[in-house]
Amino acid sequence: MYVADSGNGRIVHLDATGKFLSQFGKKGKGNGEFSTAHGLGIDKQNRLYVADRGNNRVQVFSPAGEFVAEWKGFGNPFGLLVVNQELLVSEGDINKIFHFTLSNGKIAKEWGNPEMLKLPHLMSTDKKGNLYVAEVNGKRVQIFKKAK
Repeated sequence: MYVADSGNGRIVHLDATGKFLSQFGKKGKGNGEFSTAHGLGIDKQNRLYVADRGNNRVQVFSPAGEFVAEWKGFGNPFGLLVVNQELLVSEGDINKIFHFTLSNGKIAKEWGNPEMLKLPHLMSTDKKGNLYVAEVNGKRVQIFKKAK
């Protein structure tokens, strides 16, 4: 289990019982540093994706916490969710969802606007592939059906 400790600018790694295993990161703007470590996502290779809110980027780390990459140029990430071969990123400032291709960090798709999404934050999916988006200003969870 990984925990984004926003106040201390770090990521904490715990075992299944909650025992401390390791930590990495600190407050800052460099690689492996965070303004606000906000959302987390983990892919099938156990790479860790961190929404570095305030630094306007997603940082990618190995399972051991080593910096791998930085993805920017889309805005300020809030929530993250790995779905198949994509990383979904909610951008609450401009009310959009971005789909990044995991293999290269490029934006594959983006959608949303202030009428559709009201400060989108956390996301989840169900067995059918429907996307659930929790909104702060909308005070709701919206369900988006999987495209056929």
